[in-house]
Amino acid sequence: MNIRKILRRLLPLIPAAAGLLCLGVCRLFPAVAEWVFARGVRRGLSALLGTVTGFLPFSLAELLVVTALPAAVALVVRAVRRPAVRAKLLRGCAWCVSSAFLLYLLMHGLQYARLPLSEQMGLSVSHSSSVERLADLTAYFAEKASAARAACKEDAQGCMRLSTTTGEVLKSGGEGYARLAVRYPFLRGTADRAKGVVLSHWWSYTGITGMYFPLTAEANVNVDVPADEMLMTISHELAHTRGYAHEDECNFLGILACVNHPAVEWQYAGWLAAYQYTADALYAADADAYYEVAARCSDGMRRDLARRAAYWSGFEGPVEEISAEVNNAFIQVNGDSDGIARYGQVTALLMAYYADGV
Repeated sequence: MNIRKILRRLLPLIPAAAGLLCLGVCRLFPAVAEWVFARGVRRGLSALLGTVTGFLPFSLAELLVVTALPAAVALVVRAVRRPAVRAKLLRGCAWCVSSAFLLYLLMHGLQYARLPLSEQMGLSVSHSSSVERLADLTAYFAEKASAARAACKEDAQGCMRLSTTTGEVLKSGGEGYARLAVRYPFLRGTADRAKGVVLSHWWSYTGITGMYFPLTAEANVNVDVPADEMLMTISHELAHTRGYAHEDECNFLGILACVNHPAVEWQYAGWLAAYQYTADALYAADADAYYEVAARCSDGMRRDLARRAAYWSGFEGPVEEISAEVNNAFIQVNGDSDGIARYGQVTALLMAYYADGV
């Protein structure tokens, strides 16, 4: 085999190689990841892709995922039946996979290496705090959530319900970020419309409430889950569209976006999520202090949390366990050794953000 043929076969690997080179540079120099890629290249690509897919009333990502397996089978059958085109098909697939890998890195993968959100927001994060301080913050969130819950509408079971349609809610997630961006301009984004997944009910068997799909710049949301959880999920996934990859940072931003949203139901979802994170930490530190603070939760909050627990109990099983393992592995492969444990680090960010008092 001559050099020319070898080079021709290696050409499809160029996009992937370029992506790996960028990844290496970003991990060595977080400032490059932040200023060149997160706020530069990614923002431009996100604006382009988000504008195009934003016009679609459905999730392009869901359509691609659902049709991926049949398309792959069709390609294999074609390659088997027509050996003459096998080389072209393999080369074409190699180009597609390599280019998709590069696009994934530019849109999401490189963002794991960017500067910490706490540094961007000027927060002094500490993972140690007094139980008294944690209890005070948890009580504050419980009171804020209870007050917001009192202004929310209820369904026949006395649980919080949306005041508008799911379609309208999916379009309005960016309103909280618009207010946040006044203080933190780097949180501006072009993808403000979340996409409801048609197969949401079946998706719940994986235990997943949302997914950001970098190749289409879409925030995909499980619309079958309880309303308050769906609102928080929308805000979380929209944080990914703004270039944040770490789950703790996206949960934290999701909470801030919710509590800054003009609609009270969004505010409630944010305060409830904040309460849950700090309450879990408080329970681990001092169970007695936790029960004392939990008594401040309104009856409406308790009904909503009970409904959520009842909802997810119907989807427990091996699919959920496997999904959690896959999600954990995916996060770790992207350079985050904590895996899904980062979901539990939101409390430290909340403590830092409200360090000046509640």
